[in-house]
Amino acid sequence: MAKTIEIVTFRLADGVSDEAFIAETKTMERDFLGKLPGFIDRDTGKSAEGGWIVVLHWASAEDAQASMNKFVDAPGTKAFTACIDMSTFQMVRYRLEDFYKLSTDDAAA
Repeated sequence: MAKTIEIVTFRLADGVSDEAFIAETKTMERDFLGKLPGFIDRDTGKSAEGGWIVVLHWASAEDAQASMNKFVDAPGTKAFTACIDMSTFQMVRYRLEDFYKLSTDDAAA
């Protein structure tokens, strides 16, 4: 099983502030996502144009899919999902082929 990268892009629903979305994100991460098997980490960012991206890393594609199967009906995800304009939601998964992390030795060179 190969590590999996999941990339999600979307815009916020009308009337949802960045602060409200980030608060719901943190709650969902703590109460739901962080408890799932195979979850590694998650980054959330916003573009200057107002689009959002979430990059998740999973131990396997199976773990990523299992999370989605649970996400849809989980009570702890409803407030998070309500923040998103679902007509703009897109998700793509990729199998990790290479990984590089700058080490302290690389930074000193």
